[in-house]
Amino acid sequence: MMNELSFVPCFFLFLLAGCSTQEIAEWNQKISDMGHQVSNTMTGGKQERSKKATDITIPVDIDTVASRLRRYYGFTDVNTQIATLQRGTVNDQWAAEAIAAEGHTFEATPGSYYKFGRKLGNNNPQDEVILELEKNGAGTRVYVVYHSSFSGHLTEEYVGPLFKQIRDVASGKIR
Repeated sequence: MMNELSFVPCFFLFLLAGCSTQEIAEWNQKISDMGHQVSNTMTGGKQERSKKATDITIPVDIDTVASRLRRYYGFTDVNTQIATLQRGTVNDQWAAEAIAAEGHTFEATPGSYYKFGRKLGNNNPQDEVILELEKNGAGTRVYVVYHSSFSGHLTEEYVGPLFKQIRDVASGKIR
């Protein structure tokens, strides 16, 4: 009730001031543009996505490395999750779309190739890490690619500890 009462004087004030709806729309657009400029200033505007990559050779079979990385980092087979939700109900469809929108990557050919990925952090746009595992003789080659729109996230100080941790998890030093 109080909100309705406060709206009435504002409405009459606009009528008495002789403002047309066109002028009000122009003010609204100016306020919106100013908000967009502030947002761009805070986030640095639209930034190009860059990457930092490394490759690691591990003297452990590919399936063991894949299991260690999946368990430690919680990579799940999102394709299977989405497939189990294809029962035809609207709620299942929404859940499947939400899972797909989270940005997970999962591909597996046991014994020869795996690819895991996910979005990270609370930035907008979010950073992303992709791990590709390939059979390399008796061992495994792990390709790690870290994508970010923020140059500070692509420094050795920022991604170096993550790359080292991935190496240690894959080799079994960290469980």
